[in-house]
Amino acid sequence: MMNRNTLLTHLTLLLAILGGTSSLADAERGRPVIDDSLGFKRLLSDRGTLLRGVSLSWDGGDPYGSQRKFMPSQASLDALARDYGYNTVHLYLEGDSSGNTDPVGYNVEDCDILVDRCAKAGLYLIITIGCNGENGAIHSMDFIQDFWRFYGPRYKDRTHVIYEAKNEPVHFTAAHWRPEDWDDQMTMYRTIRKAAPETMVLLFSYMGFRYEGAVADAIRNVTARGVDWNNAAVAWHGYETRQGIEACLDLLSRTPGFPATLCTEFWPGDTVPDPSIEDDESYNAAFEAHHTGWLQFQWLAANDAELPGLAYRLDRAGVVWTPDHPACRWPASGSPRIPADGAPVAIFDRGRERFVSAPGGGDLTSTLEQYTGDADDRFTLERVGPGLVAFKASNGAYVSAACETDALTPIATDVGPRETFRWIERPNGDVVLRSIGGGGHLVRSVTRELAGGLTLEILVADADHAGLAETNYVILDGRTPQSAPAAPASATENTPAPGPFHGRPHAIPGTIQFVDFDHGGEGVAYHDSAPDNIDGFHRPREGVDIQASSEGGSVVAWIEDGEWLRFTVDVERAGRFRLDVRHAGGEGTLRIEFDDRDVTGELRTTSTANWQDWTDSSVVVELDAGVQEMYARLGAGYNLRSATFTKVDD
Repeated sequence: MMNRNTLLTHLTLLLAILGGTSSLADAERGRPVIDDSLGFKRLLSDRGTLLRGVSLSWDGGDPYGSQRKFMPSQASLDALARDYGYNTVHLYLEGDSSGNTDPVGYNVEDCDILVDRCAKAGLYLIITIGCNGENGAIHSMDFIQDFWRFYGPRYKDRTHVIYEAKNEPVHFTAAHWRPEDWDDQMTMYRTIRKAAPETMVLLFSYMGFRYEGAVADAIRNVTARGVDWNNAAVAWHGYETRQGIEACLDLLSRTPGFPATLCTEFWPGDTVPDPSIEDDESYNAAFEAHHTGWLQFQWLAANDAELPGLAYRLDRAGVVWTPDHPACRWPASGSPRIPADGAPVAIFDRGRERFVSAPGGGDLTSTLEQYTGDADDRFTLERVGPGLVAFKASNGAYVSAACETDALTPIATDVGPRETFRWIERPNGDVVLRSIGGGGHLVRSVTRELAGGLTLEILVADADHAGLAETNYVILDGRTPQSAPAAPASATENTPAPGPFHGRPHAIPGTIQFVDFDHGGEGVAYHDSAPDNIDGFHRPREGVDIQASSEGGSVVAWIEDGEWLRFTVDVERAGRFRLDVRHAGGEGTLRIEFDDRDVTGELRTTSTANWQDWTDSSVVVELDAGVQEMYARLGAGYNLRSATFTKVDD
C-alpha cells in the first residue's frame, strides 16, 4: 500500500507535468529517503535528488554574541530554490558553549517562522546545535538533551525538517574520537529518536572526514547499539584533504550496510580547484561524483549578495545538477526537455564537433561529420526515471559505463545503474550526462594512445567539469539525417577598462571602501596571493578576498603579506588630513602610498575581539592636490573596511 508521503510526492510530480509548476515550490517537501538502488546508501530528497544548499547562523556567532541573527525573507528563500537551484538550508539554531547562557528555546518563535517559510519555498531545513567557537567539544549534554526534548517534538511532523545531533562534538578527525564520544552520540540519537521517531537524524558531524578505519569503527559501534541507518545518516565537514574525504566515501559505498552521508559544512575556498595543486578538484564536484549532498558554509547572515559569487565559483568549477524547482534555469534547467520514451536520437559531441556512433556495436566514438540515421549512429532513448535516461544502440544492447576508465559500450541486455545516465540540461540547451552506476562522473570524449603510435577516440565517464566542450552534447531528433547543429550561444561578459571602480576617482576628503579598488585585475589594480575571491562576495570575478561585514556591506578579508590594492583618488586641495583606517581582527601592519610616496609609514592595527569587531587606527598624513593613485600595501592579520580622510585645519 502506498504511504501518505509517497502519494503526495507522486501527486505533486503529476501536477508539475500537467503544467502546475508552482505546486512543486509551494508544497512542503516529503521526508528525505535513504536509497540503496546503487548497492550503497544515499541520502536523497523526496524527488530522488541530493541535498544541496547554504547555511544560516542563529547561534550567536564565534564567540557567542559576535554575530546578529538575520531572518531571511520569504522572497530570499524562494530565490534559493528558484534562482540558485538549492533545496536545503542548514541552520545553526542555538549554541552549546560556556559563553551562551540563554536557555533552550530562545530562538523558537523565529524558528517557527523559518520552518514555515522553508516549507513554502520547497526547501528542507536541517536544524543543529552550534559551538560558538568552542568547536570540538560538548559543553553541556544537559543543554543538548533539553534542546532536543524541546525542538524534537515541535517539528517532528514537519516532513521537510531534518535534525543534526550536534555540530563538531569532537576535535579533528574520526581518529581522535574515543569510545565515550560514541556514547554521547547514542545519548543524543536516543533523545532525538524518542522525541521524533520519523525524522531523519544526522550523527557524528565530523570536523574532518578522514581515516577510514576510525570511521568504520564508529559506525559499527553505534549500529550494534541500535542506530537504524534507514532513517539516519553520517554528517561530516570537509576540513580535510579531498583524497582523505574520498577514501572515507569509498569505504562507505563499498561496505554493505554502511550508512549514507551528507557534507554539512566545508571551506568555501575549496569550491574552485587550486591551480597550484596538481590534479586538484572542486570539492563540490567530487561530492557530486560520490552521490553525496553538500551544504555550503555561506549565507550565514542571510545576505543575498553572497549568492551570485557562489554561483560564479560553482560555474568556474563546472559543478552542475538539475534543480528541484521546475522554473529554475541555473545551474541547469529544472524542467529539462527530454525526448519521449522510445524516441530515436542523434548524439552530437560538442568537443569533437562530430556525431557519436557505435561502429559495429563496439565502443562509442565521435567521428562522423554528418548524422546518417543508419545503424551505427542511431540510438533509442529510454526514460528510466525522473531525469534519468538510457541509450539503446542499433545492436539492441544498452550503452554501459562499467567504470570511469572504460569506454562506453553497448553491451547490456537490461538497464541497470551502469546503463543509467542523469540528463542535465545546461542554460545554453546543451546536455551533460552523469553516469549513475559507472563511477558517478560526467561523460566526455577522450583520445587514448595505443601501441605503434595509433590513437583511439572513445567516450568515457570520468569528467567532473560541465563547462568543458568535451562534456557537452546535443541530443537531436534521430528520424532524419542532419548536419552539425549551430554553436551554442555564448554569454560574454564585458570586462571594465582599468580605472576607478565607480567610474570616477574617489573624492578626498571622504570615505573609501577598501572593496572598491580600481578595475584592472591582478597586477594592475591589486595583487592577491590566490586567484579567487574565497567568499565570492561583492566582486566575485576578482581575486581579492571579500566577505560580508557585521556593519553591513563588505570588507577585504583573508589578507596575506605582500598583497596590495590600488585606488584612483582626487584630492580636493593639498594639506594635512586625518586618516582613519577601519579594521578588525589581529595585529598587523600596512602602509598607504600616494603615487609611490609613502604617506603613513608603518601603520599598525590593534587586536579586536574577533574578525568582525571593528575599530579605527588613525594617523595624520600630508597630501598633494589632484588625481593620484593611492596604494594600500598590506600585511596579514586583519580585515579592512574603509579609509576615511578628514581635512585637518592648517
